[in-house]
Amino acid sequence: MLSKTKRPDMIKPGVFGGVVPADTRRNVFDYQNEVLIHHKVSIDFVFIGDSITDRWEIETYFGGNNRRLVNRGIGGDMTQFLRRRFVADVVQLNPKYVVIQIGINNTWPLDEWEPENRKEPEQIHNEVFEDIKAIVSEAKEVGIIPIVCSLLPTCIETNRQTEKRNELVIAINQTYKNLADEEGIIYVDYHTAMIDESGKTLQRELANDGIHPHVCGYDIMAHVLRSELSKHGISI
Repeated sequence: MLSKTKRPDMIKPGVFGGVVPADTRRNVFDYQNEVLIHHKVSIDFVFIGDSITDRWEIETYFGGNNRRLVNRGIGGDMTQFLRRRFVADVVQLNPKYVVIQIGINNTWPLDEWEPENRKEPEQIHNEVFEDIKAIVSEAKEVGIIPIVCSLLPTCIETNRQTEKRNELVIAINQTYKNLADEEGIIYVDYHTAMIDESGKTLQRELANDGIHPHVCGYDIMAHVLRSELSKHGISI
């Protein structure tokens, strides 16, 4: 008769309530995290972020060589909720590196018609910065190397705030780069490789919907990430 497995103590952030995309994967991630913790799996990279991370088939691009990758992307996630689940989905898994790409969903309040729900770019920018700064600090405190990635540009023709959103993306990316320089960590610039001749807008041929990359976009992202990490002696 097989001996009964003693389940490990682990961190579960619970649900955040309301209509929060991060809640949609909570049970799945808790079960998966428990297995990784119980079996003391040595993890090389955790990728964490929103739908752009969630939809990225990272094993196809970066698997092999006994490299252990974990994807903790959630479609629709925002910086404030990633910050709250970071201990559960990254810190307690104790990877060598965490690849962070988050923030585009924070920009949707630009579109709100009701003034009480609308946010101005400066407010969004400040909120995103405070969250990403805390996330980076939390990783460094426990010896996990954070890799901060740029937001992607968009090209949603039907969205009246696309130009304002893309300008905000550029500002947020500059803040991410400045933070990386100050903290002595790696910044990965997908944005420059994916903009069109305007310098602001996503190349139309890289996404079907103007925001989520398909294979052509992911091929570029994989190349940019691999090239940047190789400059720092990191293989992926």
